[in-house]
Amino acid sequence: MTGRCNVCGWSDRFLRLDRGREGTVCRNCGSTSRNRAVGHVFARILDDDQAVFRWTYRRTTRVLESSARGALAMYFRMKFDYYGTEFDPAKIAAGEDPRAYADFQKLHYDDETFDFVVASDVFEHIRHDAEAMREVQRVLKTGGYLILTVPYDEQRAHTIQRVDTSGPTDVHLLPAHYHGGGGHTLAYREYGRDLIDLMRAPDFFVEQVAVAVPEHGITPQSVFVGRKDRPVALHPARALRAGSSGPMVPFRLFVALKYRQHPFGPIRDFCPYNFVRGFPQLYRDARFARRS
Repeated sequence: MTGRCNVCGWSDRFLRLDRGREGTVCRNCGSTSRNRAVGHVFARILDDDQAVFRWTYRRTTRVLESSARGALAMYFRMKFDYYGTEFDPAKIAAGEDPRAYADFQKLHYDDETFDFVVASDVFEHIRHDAEAMREVQRVLKTGGYLILTVPYDEQRAHTIQRVDTSGPTDVHLLPAHYHGGGGHTLAYREYGRDLIDLMRAPDFFVEQVAVAVPEHGITPQSVFVGRKDRPVALHPARALRAGSSGPMVPFRLFVALKYRQHPFGPIRDFCPYNFVRGFPQLYRDARFARRS
C-alpha cells in the first residue's frame, strides 16, 4: 500500500500492512494507522486540510493527552499549548511537573482548562473508566472535545470486564492481558457498543466516526468524539493539500531498527528536493519558537 501520511506529509509505501490499527506504519515518521486516524478526525474539527506537520500554530489552544508517543505527539507539542502526561503515581503524589504527570481518574487541573483531550488507546487501561470520563468532562471547556480511541468491537453489545475493580485490589476475572509499553500495561476491559453510554453519562454529546482513508494508510476503525454541552461538529473530510513533509531522520532510524527497513529507502530519497523539502516549515517553526 502506498499513499501520503497525513501526519508528516511523506508520500511512500507503508509498512506492516497486516497489523490493523497498529500497522500501515509511515516509513518516514513511524506513525501508525491509529495515529493518523486521530490526526484525521482532529483535522476535521479544526477544518485544516494540511498534514499535521504543516498545521498553523494555535498556541492558545490547550490540549491534554495521556501516554502519547511518536511524531503526532511531537507535532501537537509544537502546534498547541500541549500537556503530554504519563500515569506515574509516585511522581503525581510528589507534585512533579503537572504538565507531564496526571491521573485521569483524579485530574489536578481546574474546571474548564482544556480545549481538547486526546485519549488514544488509554481508557481500557484505566482502573475506573467512569471516574476518568467524568474528570475529562470537568476539565474540558464548554464546547471542548474529547477524541478517543480504544480496541473496540462493534459486534459486542456490552463491554467485557477483564478485572473486577470494585474493591481496593484488582481481582482478575479473565487471564491477565497486557498492551503497549513493552507489553506491561494491564487491560482492564474490552469495549463494546455500550462505550457510547459511558461517554454520554457525564453529558457528552457523542459521535462515533467511522474512519477509513486508504490514501493516508488509515485502515477501517472507529474514532469516538465527545463534545461538552454542544453537539459534535465535524467539517467534511477534504483532500490533503500539497506541501512539504518533515525531514524525520531520527524517526526514520527508529523505523529502520524496529521494522528492519533501510532508513533512507530508495536512492531517490537522497535527491536535493526530497532531502530538504521539509526545511522551510522547520524554519517557520524555529522563527515562531523564537518569537514565543
